[in-house]
Amino acid sequence: MPLTNAYVLPTNRIPEIFTRIRDGQAPERFSNQLLKDWGFTSTNDRAFIPLLKALGFLSADGKPTQRYNDYRDHSRSRHIMAQALRDAYSDIFLIKENPTNGDRDAIEGKFKSFHNASDNVASLMARRFSGCCH
Repeated sequence: MPLTNAYVLPTNRIPEIFTRIRDGQAPERFSNQLLKDWGFTSTNDRAFIPLLKALGFLSADGKPTQRYNDYRDHSRSRHIMAQALRDAYSDIFLIKENPTNGDRDAIEGKFKSFHNASDNVASLMARRFSGCCH
């Protein structure tokens, strides 16, 4: 997958969702109810599920993958996330090997051209990408 188009509006909550994944037990199936149980009660929070699928943490039917389980190992979680980002956003890493917030315009431009996205949607996609990187 060269460049996923999944995005979430509450980008400030991205680190929190991954902390919950890393520190909790893997569910049989990741669901909206699990998000609610974790305190992610906004309808905007439902977008975490497609993001987790795009990153390879969940299968198409919502079951945790090996990547999900590997991420739960604190000693490897940063490495696992880096690989997930490189897989889901490989086209971004062609622009720059180690993208930073200073590369935001180029990243937004890539989302706009690749997905024919509006300025607003491309900005949301770029913010979600940045949120996952931190």
